[in-house]
Amino acid sequence: MNEQLLQFIWQQQLFNRNNLQTTDGEPIVIEKIGMANPNAGPDFLDAHIRIGATLWVGNVEIHQKSSMWTAHKHHTQESYNSVILHIVAEHDKEAHTTRGTKIPTLVLPIAGELLAASKQLLEGSNKIMCCKHLPTIDTFLQNMLFDRLVVERFERKSIHVLALLEQNGNSWEETCYQMLARSFGAPVNSTAFEQLAQVLPLKILAKHSNSLMQLEALLFGQAGLLDASTPLSNQNYYQTLQKEYAFLQKKYTLTPLTACVWKFSRMRPGNFPTIRIAQLAQFVFQSRGTTSKILQCTTISELEKLFSVQLHAFWSNHYSFTHTSPTRKKSLGETTIHSIIINTIVPFLFAYGTYHSNDDIKQQALDFLESLPAEQNSIIDLWHNCSVQCKSAFRSQALLQLYNEYCAQRKCLQCGIGKRILSKQVFS
Repeated sequence: MNEQLLQFIWQQQLFNRNNLQTTDGEPIVIEKIGMANPNAGPDFLDAHIRIGATLWVGNVEIHQKSSMWTAHKHHTQESYNSVILHIVAEHDKEAHTTRGTKIPTLVLPIAGELLAASKQLLEGSNKIMCCKHLPTIDTFLQNMLFDRLVVERFERKSIHVLALLEQNGNSWEETCYQMLARSFGAPVNSTAFEQLAQVLPLKILAKHSNSLMQLEALLFGQAGLLDASTPLSNQNYYQTLQKEYAFLQKKYTLTPLTACVWKFSRMRPGNFPTIRIAQLAQFVFQSRGTTSKILQCTTISELEKLFSVQLHAFWSNHYSFTHTSPTRKKSLGETTIHSIIINTIVPFLFAYGTYHSNDDIKQQALDFLESLPAEQNSIIDLWHNCSVQCKSAFRSQALLQLYNEYCAQRKCLQCGIGKRILSKQVFS
C-alpha cells in the first residue's frame, strides 16, 4: 500500500464512508475532501470535515503509516499546522503540530477486493497491466477515453509545433517545410532531414521553385551528397547537379552537412536518403504554398494527391548516385503517405487550429485520422493481444498515447481505465 494509492483512494472516495471514526473513537463526516495539492505542503487543501460536533476547515495529509509524520519532520514544519486530519493505512504513532497539538487520525477502511485489484495493476509484470480487466469495461466508456486521449496527444504535439513556429518567426510555411522534411526521413534519417531543412531554409528554395534541377542541386548539395570524388554511373545528371550547386552555394554562402549524417545500412533501398531527398525536391517543386494547399484539403484522397511525386528519370534505375538498379517507380508508397499525414499533417493542422482558435480546423485534423487505417507496430500488437479492436488511425493514435503516457510509466491511477477498474471493486 503506497502513499500514491492512498491519495487516489481518498480523492476518488473509494471506501465506505459510513461510521468513520478517528483512532480516538470520534465520529467523522466528510463534507468536502479538499483539492489535491501539486506543490509542497499537505496533500489536500481546503477540506471540510466534521469531527465529533465540530466542523473543521483545513488541510489533509496522507501517509502509509502515521509514524511517517514524524519521519518526514512535519512536526517541525509550521505549514503542516493547518492539517485537520491525518489519513493512514496503518496507525503506529500519534501526529502533532509544532505546538504539540495532537492531530486526529483516520485509518482508511479499504476493501480487500480493491487492494487485490490495485496490487495486480501496480505491481504486475505485464506491459499492459489492465489487459485481463479490459473486457469488463463497457465500450461507451472506452470510446470516451480514446477520444480524450487523441485530443491529449495532439494538444501535446501542438506545443512542439507552436514552439517551432516561434523559432521560425511565426512563419507557417517554414514550419510546415521543416516538419515535412523530418517526416521524409522517418524513421532512421529524421534528424538528418531536420538538419537539412535548417541549413537550407524554405525562403532559399522558394526562389528556385520553378526549377526542379536547382531544387535538387540545393537539397543534395546541402546534404553533402555531391562529392566530386564519388564514382558515378551517370555523369551528366550528377555533374549538372554539381555545377548548379557550386553556383548556388556561392550565391547564398551555404555550408553543407557532412555526408556521414545519412544512414543507408539495414534499410530498404526505397527508403535511402537519396530517394527521399529527390522526393522532397519534387514535393517542393509541385507544392508551392503548402500550408494553404493543406488547409484546402477536406478528404484523405486530396491529401494523398499532394504527395504523388514523379522523380527525375535518373532515379528510375538508381537508388544512389553510385550504382544502377533494375528500373522501378520511386514514388511515395501509400503507407509512407499515410504516416506523413498522421505524424505531420494532422499535428500541423491541430496546432494551426489551436493558434487561430479555430475548432473546425482541429476537428478536420481528427477527422482525417478516422479516415485512415490503423498503424501497425509492436505497441498496437500488444493491444490486439488484449482483444482491443483497432481499425482506424484515430484509435491507433489513442492506443499509442495510452501505452506511452500511462501503461509504460505505470500511471494506472491517472488513467481513466485504471480508475474505472478500481472503482468497480468498490461500487459494483
